[in-house]
Amino acid sequence: MPTFIFYTLEGHTEAPDGRRVENCQLLGEACGGDASLALANLLDENPWIVEHGFSVGKGEIIARELSDTKRHLL
Repeated sequence: MPTFIFYTLEGHTEAPDGRRVENCQLLGEACGGDASLALANLLDENPWIVEHGFSVGKGEIIARELSDTKRHLL
């Protein structure tokens, strides 16, 4: 079953120097038969995504299928 990562253009983060940085927010990864099913799994497993106000409607979250699920710590 394919694995996808999900991210959004909503939100921002804080740089180590305290400044606000507009960037993408990585929401997580999940498996599913396709991106839509994997997103449903992600949202089921991570209720904080909706609870913290991220938009989850059509076209709001970006999915990328991973070609390799190995994790490399760099």
